[in-house]
Amino acid sequence: MSLFGLLLLLYQADLRILCTAPLLLTTRTGAFIGTRNSTAMNWSKGGPGVKRGFGFGGFSLAGKKEEPQLPQKSHTSFGASGSSGGYGKSQQLPSFYKIGTKRANFDEENAYFEDDEEESGSNVDLPYIPAENSPTRQQMQSGGGSDSEDDPLDAFMAEVENQAAKDMKKLEEKEKEKKSAKGIRDDIEEEDEQEAYFRYMAENPTAGLTQEEEEENIDYDSDGNPIASTTKKIIMPLPPIDHSEIDYTPFEKNFYDEHEELSSLTGTQVLELRHKLNLRVSGAAPPKPCTSFAHFGFDEQLMHQIRKSEYTQPTPIQCQGVPIALSGRDMIGIAKTGSGKTAAFIWPMLVHIMDQKELEAGEGPIAVIVCPTRELCQQIHAECKRFGKAYSLRSVAVYGGGSMWEQAKALQEGAEIVVCTPGRLIDHVKKKATSLQRVTYLVFDEADRMFDMGFEYQVRSIASHVRPDRQTLLFSATFRKKIERLARDILIDPIRVVQGDIGEANEGCDPGC
Repeated sequence: MSLFGLLLLLYQADLRILCTAPLLLTTRTGAFIGTRNSTAMNWSKGGPGVKRGFGFGGFSLAGKKEEPQLPQKSHTSFGASGSSGGYGKSQQLPSFYKIGTKRANFDEENAYFEDDEEESGSNVDLPYIPAENSPTRQQMQSGGGSDSEDDPLDAFMAEVENQAAKDMKKLEEKEKEKKSAKGIRDDIEEEDEQEAYFRYMAENPTAGLTQEEEEENIDYDSDGNPIASTTKKIIMPLPPIDHSEIDYTPFEKNFYDEHEELSSLTGTQVLELRHKLNLRVSGAAPPKPCTSFAHFGFDEQLMHQIRKSEYTQPTPIQCQGVPIALSGRDMIGIAKTGSGKTAAFIWPMLVHIMDQKELEAGEGPIAVIVCPTRELCQQIHAECKRFGKAYSLRSVAVYGGGSMWEQAKALQEGAEIVVCTPGRLIDHVKKKATSLQRVTYLVFDEADRMFDMGFEYQVRSIASHVRPDRQTLLFSATFRKKIERLARDILIDPIRVVQGDIGEANEGCDPGC
């Protein structure tokens, strides 16, 4: 035996002693788990499919069934097969513990996947189905191409898709029709009263709103008279009232003391004076016309405001109208616009108001002036403020186009004078913002224009709500039959005063009026 073989045998003997030593594995409690299996170290020269070197095995757990061993060739260091070099039979370990040995053909770990691969390989390839809406799919459906074939399933699916597209289009059209239709509900067959009301209000946004007559622009002619509107506004008048159930406080109306210069005038001189002033007066016992402010008998406070307003002498309508109004008589004044009739009823009104007791909380005005338009209402209101400043009297303008809340607040705070248009005054009376029970001085200015604008019933209702023993003054540019009938209904023993020529006073009056 050579030296190399001797050394090799010694090395194998030492290695066998070390590998066959028992190895005890214990758990945390010290229980025996397994022993180290003795393993024979086999030298391999190598070759086709075999690695060169020593092969060794591991250990196995006790109680675990070993896997079946496959016959395996072992080689000695001298190339002999089937022996361990004469040193005994070596114990074989499972294949997955072996290192440097050839893996067996049977592999349990990958057997599952290998079976699938074999089965999948045996199956026939499925036909190619292109994606929907792809060019290949469209080509197949159209029947073009060399590979296109009539597939019954594809034809059926295409028919289903076409039908679904048609159904979706019908549903979209129905939804559009439902959205376009107004007031239609899907959950009930017919709309109820509330839905019908909301639909009607949406279609008619101005329903129920009262259009004020003063909101429109009023045109005036060359003489300054307002031109009647062609469209008439409908305003519900005030309901009738029974004055016999109301206890009115008596008041004084006559404040006129004839001046001594007028007392000395004879009847002929009075007629000449009226002719000179171009006045025609009719009625029972009219007072004589005045020719100076001193004949009116005003106090110094009012005269100071008159002089401050640069009045030098009274106008013809003021010369005859102021004595009639101070006497407490009802009056019909027919004069053109700008003749000075506004001051003819404002000055006596101030004297009339100052003779009565002061207003209490919640009481309405003492004097009411009704005019047809907003512009005229503002002009008269400015004159009332200017002359009423002498007695610290309050005046409120109530007309369409202004704030209802502000006007109602001013009326509730109290005002001796109210200048208004018929429609807005009726609105405030209906809403209990003011009352007409305290009114004792009532003026209708431009009565003919109010009748032309369709306010006859409103004017009559306002007059019917004021106490019957009031003092009423009616001014107009013409004296038509309607004005004459109104004068007979609302005036008591009036005095008629016409200032100017007959043609001028009755301008615009046709023979049939």
